[in-house]
Amino acid sequence: RFWERLDLVDMIASDHAPHTLEEKAGTKPPPGVPGLETNVCLLLAAVDEGRLSYERMVELVHTAPLRVYGLLAPEDSSVTIDMSEGRYTLPRFGFKTRAGWSPFEGLAGLGRVQTVRLRNCIVWQDGELCAEPGQGRPLRRSRRI
Repeated sequence: RFWERLDLVDMIASDHAPHTLEEKAGTKPPPGVPGLETNVCLLLAAVDEGRLSYERMVELVHTAPLRVYGLLAPEDSSVTIDMSEGRYTLPRFGFKTRAGWSPFEGLAGLGRVQTVRLRNCIVWQDGELCAEPGQGRPLRRSRRI
């Protein structure tokens, strides 16, 4: 049903909540699901399936958040995606984040984030975090919204 009403969606972002399965099984489980490592590959698979265009995907995950939050597009940052593996099935476990699991087990993925550059520094390369602690910084709005 989501795909049928994609025209109503303003943007797509990852609700990255890296809670372990033990935390989620507790009497007061924290909200959210881990999605940081699966967001792009799930959307690229949807593009491959014809559920949305590549341009619409870029609008939803990149352009719209910049507009909504009044951010400038970073000219010195980029993401490189390796598409050589083709489609694959997402596993349940084996992810890098603290959660270590995914609720999207069994769904099709396409592409893997190979390199992330932030302010001309490589912060992610071939599945490994390369950023130094404290390397991030708060984003500033370019205009009032």
